[in-house]
Amino acid sequence: MNSQLAEVQSKLRANADRARKLSARAGAKQLTTRPRPEGWSAEECLAHLTMTTEGLLPMLRSALTNGRTRSVRSDGPFRMDMLGRMLVWALEPPPRFKAKAPPTLQPRTSGDEVAKFMASQERLLELVPELDGLALDRMKVPSPASPKLRYNVLSSLMVTVAHQRRHLWQAERAAGVASE
Repeated sequence: MNSQLAEVQSKLRANADRARKLSARAGAKQLTTRPRPEGWSAEECLAHLTMTTEGLLPMLRSALTNGRTRSVRSDGPFRMDMLGRMLVWALEPPPRFKAKAPPTLQPRTSGDEVAKFMASQERLLELVPELDGLALDRMKVPSPASPKLRYNVLSSLMVTVAHQRRHLWQAERAAGVASE
């Protein structure tokens, strides 16, 4: 697998491990309690991440299919586009600024959000190797947060990693089990 995809996969696995550790260290009450009335609980953070990943997966699958059909191939190295670089910078924890999630990505919890996050993360992890051999910087996908924003596939993956880290950081603080 291309080294950049292997790096993405490694970072996604690290985020999954972080969610597992959060779940193991926090009790059910800690996971569901909001730190402030307007803040999100740890479970709400995970629900938001699951919704975002579930929104991204069909877009990545479409890019994969189109890339294969059109033979948009390359072994890299690939470059993130300007939008992707800016979003990664903005999303890495600790947050540099707050932004409200769009209504479609406002968290809705229905129980066992950790398991749902882990399942969506596994689907994403299974898709990453399928992108190998495609020109990740020549295929565009819309953002799950706003279809008007489009960035290349590599940027999309790196933004997803940073977005997950941001909300895992938020979830750890909400549950009172900040990572070392």
